[in-house]
Formats: sequence, structure tokens, C-alpha cells
Amino acid sequence: MTRHAPAEPMAPLSTADMPDAKQASRFRLSYRMIEKIQRTLLLTPGVLLYSVFNFIPLLMLFYLSLVSWPGIGPKEFVGLENFAKVLTQPYYRDQMINALLQNVIFFVVIIGCFLIIGTGLALLLSFRTHGRKIYQTLFFLPYPMAGAAVAYLLDLFVHPRGPLNAALTQWGLVDAPIPFLGSEDTSLITMALFYSWHRMGFAIILILSGILAVRTDLLEASMLDGANRWQSIRHIVFPVLGPAFILITVIVMVDVFNNADYILLIMGPEAGPLRSTDIMGTFLFRTAFGGSADTTDTNFGLAAAIGLLTALMILPAAVFLALRNLRKT
Repeated sequence: MTRHAPAEPMAPLSTADMPDAKQASRFRLSYRMIEKIQRTLLLTPGVLLYSVFNFIPLLMLFYLSLVSWPGIGPKEFVGLENFAKVLTQPYYRDQMINALLQNVIFFVVIIGCFLIIGTGLALLLSFRTHGRKIYQTLFFLPYPMAGAAVAYLLDLFVHPRGPLNAALTQWGLVDAPIPFLGSEDTSLITMALFYSWHRMGFAIILILSGILAVRTDLLEASMLDGANRWQSIRHIVFPVLGPAFILITVIVMVDVFNNADYILLIMGPEAGPLRSTDIMGTFLFRTAFGGSADTTDTNFGLAAAIGLLTALMILPAAVFLALRNLRKT
């Protein structure tokens, strides 16, 4: 019987012949890395558009705040004189302080309506109420409307001869019509309620989305443990609504400190009566374009300085929201 020579052991394959699994895995993108790339690609167009239409004009606004310019003719470079004029000269300083304080009141009334009334309506919509889709549509219906149309309709509604005063007089609640927009005591609150009614649908949708994100099994477990509906809402639903409340607060703060469309449309740039509805937006508009017939000192540079000071006031809230969102990602 012939013996076969023992087979020689096979030489191990080199790394070039059979790549190591660890080296191959280096070229594989993890799910989290793919998610970040997709998020970056989706956000890039929006960031570019925001930079073109918001960030670049903001840089131009800083340049404009360093010059004195009535809107026509050559610009005169004055450095930080516009900021010094707003902060030190009594005429402008008193107007800014008055506008800032009233802007804070304006914001507090609006955010109070959003967080209290908006949360209550969102909770009612979250229940299995008959016709809740119809109510949801009715609540959101004013939001897409133009500010001019809303201001005109609400001005007619609260007019001394409007339906609100007619109903109050007919029911015997008041002896004479209430000048909601003609009194220094009620005009600012009335304008804040105008804004709240117009934008209430936005707050309701955000809060409702937070309520619907609550896990149903947690609510069922709390009910089995003997908690009533209010206790379940208080200890399970409300903690989940924190992010929605913060988002609404920041968005409303940025909006009401920069815009004044309702007051400009109804009360004019002088923000009557006796500037009782003057906020930072009307103060800026009046400085740039003038107010009453005797106002001739218009200065776009000074208005730009007011705009930058307003942006610095609301910047901490925007940075807080951005950092908070970054921690979650």
C-alpha cells in the first residue's frame, strides 16, 4: 500500500486577499451617521434661504445703524452715535422705555392666553368629543388670514356701535358703550386679545400634538391606579407639554417684539391714544418713516439701532431654544 505524502499546510491568506472584517466595517456608515447626513442635506436649502433673506440683511442692518440717513441722499457715518442717542437722549430713551414696558405687557397677555386657553381647548380636542375635527378646523381657521383683514374685522367687532357693545348694553352689563380702542386703560389689552385670537390656532395645534404624543398605556395605568382624569393630566400630560410651551413662548416673543402690524393698521404709527399702545415695532416704524404730520426727523440709521437693540433683547431666548434642541439631537 502506497503512502501519500502529507499535505502541506495552506499558507494564510494575506490581508489583500481577504480583508479583515474590522477594516471593512470602517467603511460602513452607521445608522446615526446616515441620519445626520440626511438631516444636513434636508436642512441645507432652508439654511441657505434663511442666510440670504435674514442673516445677510441683519449684517446690512448693523452697517446701517452706524450711519445717519433719512432714506434719500448720501449717508453720513456717525459710528455708535445712534445707539448713544437712543440710550441717553431723554426724547428717544423715554419712548423706548415706554415701548419696551408695554411690549412686555403685550407679550404677557398673549402668552397667558396661549398657555391657558390654548391648553384648555387642546385638552378638549384630545378627548373623544363629537365633531372635534370641525372644532379643530374652526380654531385654526383665523390663523391663515391676513393681519389686515383680522384687524379690520376685530375693529368693527369692538367698535362703540359694534356687536360686542350692542350685546353688552342689551344684556344690561354696561350702561354705555365701552371704548375698547379709545381708552388708555383698555386699548393695549384689546390689541393683545386681537393677536391671541388670530394666532390661537397655532398654539392649539402645537399643544395638541404634544398631548397626542403621550403614551396611552401610561394614562390607562394611572386610571387603574385610581387616578382621576385631572390627576392623570396633571402628572402625565403636563410634563410632556414642556417643550411645546417653551417653543410657543420663544416664537411669540420673537414675533411680538419685532412686529406691530395690528397696532400700525388700527392705531397708526403714533400708537394712540396718547401712545398707550406703543411697542418696539411702532417705535421703530415711527423713527424710520415718521408719525404724525409734525414728525420730520426720520432716520433709518437710528431705526436700525433700535432694531438691533430689540434683537439683543430677544437673543437669549432664541439661543436657549437652539441649545435645547441641540442637546436632544
